[in-house]
Amino acid sequence: MSSAPRLEALLERWRADLVRFAQRHGGSALRFESAEDLVQGIHVRAIAAADTFEYRGERPFLAWLHTLARAHIGDRSAHWAAAERDAGSLLRLTDDPGRTADPRAVAAPAARRPGPATAAAESDDIRHALDALALLSARDRELVRWESEGVSIDEQAARLGLSYEAAQRARLRALERFRKTFRALTGERA
Repeated sequence: MSSAPRLEALLERWRADLVRFAQRHGGSALRFESAEDLVQGIHVRAIAAADTFEYRGERPFLAWLHTLARAHIGDRSAHWAAAERDAGSLLRLTDDPGRTADPRAVAAPAARRPGPATAAAESDDIRHALDALALLSARDRELVRWESEGVSIDEQAARLGLSYEAAQRARLRALERFRKTFRALTGERA
């Protein structure tokens, strides 16, 4: 009787199948991540579950792998949906002339769904805004997030234990660092 194949070998053997699975079922996550990126995440989940994995043949293995894949793709889709909701107000803070700095402003959509080029550009902007936010200090992240949520300066000052003027200066510096980081990530000149 032969021994069961190692999990890593099985993952490598079925990688192409998993890429096709991710391409078919990736849905909205594919706007932000490639099928290969999704497969990497699925592999990480599989390896994390290695101690509970027991090989019982190829069909049960594929069923187990596809179950992990569905869960990972669902989590990534939910992550990106939340990021899009949050990033809309965040993008208004990037100083793009087409956007307003008022986080409460809502532009009327020109169409129900953007075209492919517009959707791709918006996805890139969202990624860059989230990356720029992640590169800031924890305090700057909070200040930028609060600004994008429309939290008043009075409330920001209270949360930080600062005077109104000090909170306003801290907010302006955080917004400027966010904008500079966003421009650097997008390749724009200052």
